[in-house]
Amino acid sequence: MRTIIVKNINKKAYLSNYIFKTFPNLSKGKFFKSLRNKDIKINEKRVNKDIILNDKDEIKLYISDNILFNLPQKLDYIYDDQNIAIIFKPQGILSNDETKNSDEPTLESLVKKENPNYIICHRLDRNTAGLVIFAKNDIAYASILSGFKNNSIIKEYIAYVSGSNFKNKEETLNQYISLNKKDGISKIYEKNNEKNSLKSITTSYEVIYTNTKRDYSILKVFIHNGKTHQIRAVLSNISHPIIGDSKYGKNEINKKFNKYRQLLFAVKYKFNFDSSSKLSYLNNKDIILDKSYYSNYIGDNLWKNFQK
Repeated sequence: MRTIIVKNINKKAYLSNYIFKTFPNLSKGKFFKSLRNKDIKINEKRVNKDIILNDKDEIKLYISDNILFNLPQKLDYIYDDQNIAIIFKPQGILSNDETKNSDEPTLESLVKKENPNYIICHRLDRNTAGLVIFAKNDIAYASILSGFKNNSIIKEYIAYVSGSNFKNKEETLNQYISLNKKDGISKIYEKNNEKNSLKSITTSYEVIYTNTKRDYSILKVFIHNGKTHQIRAVLSNISHPIIGDSKYGKNEINKKFNKYRQLLFAVKYKFNFDSSSKLSYLNNKDIILDKSYYSNYIGDNLWKNFQK
């Protein structure tokens, strides 16, 4: 059971809208089924219809976290050895709780229920699905962090983007990025500006499919750094926003494709550690996410083109 105190309602707000905003992964079908079953209380009274809320109302949800947060029934270990585990993160789930003050389940918390000593090595955005690396010991953890820093770990993503007219089918972009902590949006700059505390980034992409009729493309994307929202901000900056991206994309494009979570997937890791590294046995071993893990997010109309 979870309790929520309604706050900051400035206009008419229905229970359903408030709950979906609070729990974006909760399906409408399961919410309304819970409502019909009277699994929701407002100010200690069970309700079975969508009512208007007032500020400071107390909502009690007798709904499991698995349903509220659409948690996976089991963790999918894509690769597992004595030092690391690489686990699939679905869309909608946080990689970890950076604030350390939330009780929302994350991939990290789910993993630690099974393996308390595993250490998460990096993160993916909430609505980016894909491969996340966990270390099983401190030496492996240090090696993974060093590998990301010195580019001995190559990360490959698949991105569905708006637009089919690319000047270059392959391109490497050397730019600068700055995160506005107030709105959580990263901005891309072509030149350094010390006033904005810019960080240098390198992003490469390869166009692997274009559809001129529907005006979208599929890209392989490689990042050589890994800053907040790097791929999403970079692709938006070159006028090819990721389809479904509510922060860096365009509403009319997302509506056109009926996608409201970014079609961005971390699909491959390739390792090139120094021969003295404890993880050098991973060299030349590609860890690849099978397409079946993310095909359902893409949908049949877009997916069939990716299979070609």
